[in-house]
Amino acid sequence: MLTLVARLRRSGRSQQFASAFVARIASAVLGFVMLLVASRLLTTYEYGVYVFLFTLGSGLGLIVALGQQNLVLKHYRAQGGVGPHNDALVRYNLGWLTAATVAMVAVSAAVFVAEESLPDPYHRLHLACAFAAVFALAEYLQSYFRVHGRIWLALLPREVIWRGACSVLFCAAAFLGLLDGATAAMLILLGLLAATTLYQFWHLAAHHGWDSWRGGLWRGSLRHPAKGAAWRGESLLFTANNAMVAVTAFLETVIVGALLGMEQAAFYFVALRYATLVNLPSAAIDTVSMPMIAAHFQAGDRVGAQRLVGRLSLASFAISAAGALVMAVGAPFALALFKPDFAAHTDVLMVLSLSSVVIAFFGPGASLLTIGGGERYILVANAALFSVYAVLLCLVAVPFGILGVAVANVIWTVVINLVLARWVRAHWDVDSRATAFFTRRAWSPVPAVPPGAVPQAAE
Repeated sequence: MLTLVARLRRSGRSQQFASAFVARIASAVLGFVMLLVASRLLTTYEYGVYVFLFTLGSGLGLIVALGQQNLVLKHYRAQGGVGPHNDALVRYNLGWLTAATVAMVAVSAAVFVAEESLPDPYHRLHLACAFAAVFALAEYLQSYFRVHGRIWLALLPREVIWRGACSVLFCAAAFLGLLDGATAAMLILLGLLAATTLYQFWHLAAHHGWDSWRGGLWRGSLRHPAKGAAWRGESLLFTANNAMVAVTAFLETVIVGALLGMEQAAFYFVALRYATLVNLPSAAIDTVSMPMIAAHFQAGDRVGAQRLVGRLSLASFAISAAGALVMAVGAPFALALFKPDFAAHTDVLMVLSLSSVVIAFFGPGASLLTIGGGERYILVANAALFSVYAVLLCLVAVPFGILGVAVANVIWTVVINLVLARWVRAHWDVDSRATAFFTRRAWSPVPAVPPGAVPQAAE
């Protein structure tokens, strides 16, 4: 561990890790502030509608990105002499994203026309569809700038500025009497997200050169003579996997609401958000390390990938475990911020925090599959196991309440991570668990990747 810290201090990557940690922590804090401000300014019903539209739009956005955020992370090359390859890949990405955005805007318009006959809140679904269109592009741009090592440009606009500005504008709109419900809140979210996304897109266009855009960078964007078929297949697999991620992220809250009532669902939604704080180290480490690990995979350097993964997994697990202990102390106060009687369910938050620690222990196993050729395997595994998990949730919810749902969450997390870790070990001979630091000699020096293979910051 000390060797890792020393190497990071001497490398340019230390600043990227620090930036990722700061941005992720700020994002989580500002996200909670945004939720808390909205809950105080909106009525209970309108707050529920706001959460419904926001979560639906976020889930749809993750799906309609059509896997391009994963594709660019897997295939973008930072070494010199591959400009045509990168231009073709970005052109392909943006072609798919443009088609997806146009489709979602068309769906939003169609829903807007047809939804007047629907009961509230379903007659406001066009807002979720429009939000999804912008969110999809924002997801891609975040991955694009991660590959280049430009962590602040990847995370700051959406994770920090957007969330903080939303809270400020919520308060300003309420003061002026303009925040009359979830519709106004969603319009604020949508407008600010569009502004930050356009800022990132301007930097992407500038990086590839304005002349290339005028000279035909868009031509043939949905095709590639050599790579098109492979990229299309991977895009479809990534899309299906992202759909599974979106479903798993929100299904538990939906089942709790349907079987136990909306008040229980409101608490579970807040508890899940708090539990993600424990997993922030994993998210921050993944943000910076996945392009580095991908470079080792591209070079066929399994030994280097193993040593890097072992070090980062141990660091992530240690920090997450410490975070879970802090959460155990502050949980009652944190839950009471939203509603005083939430503090009575501190045990549920502790169980969900354990789930986050389990994720940190297994390291970037799921991410390794997406850059190591395991897209089809992770899709089949998720589909099969999640079907069983959904049934398990329905069986335990009524007799055991939200604590039973939280325990089921931990069981699901352990099982799916074991299954994914098995594939990584079998196909790449890489152990992503935190214990690999001790069992795979992860403290030894990491062999150098061929020159130019490791993505560097592209300023």
